[in-house]
Amino acid sequence: MTSKFEPVQADDFMKFGGDRPSYLLIEDELMTMGGLGVSGNQFKKDVLKAAGWTGGALTTYAQRPAIAAASFNKIRDLLEQGIADANALKGSLEG
Repeated sequence: MTSKFEPVQADDFMKFGGDRPSYLLIEDELMTMGGLGVSGNQFKKDVLKAAGWTGGALTTYAQRPAIAAASFNKIRDLLEQGIADANALKGSLEG
């Protein structure tokens, strides 16, 4: 089985150029699951918080790379398990 998303590493948040890092692909997936637009962005924020992200609106992932990587990898693991429903994904993280 090939992985849809590569594991997120803390140094991914410091890279510029090249291929899009996995965390951006995961963000895209979350935005799509949440309905795109404002609702998609809010869903992404809610899921990241449920996965352990502690930053606020003005906190970049690069400021807390270990926490960001751990949060994205929790989400990645659930997506890799085949959870494709927004409510199921959020519920798996909250429960």
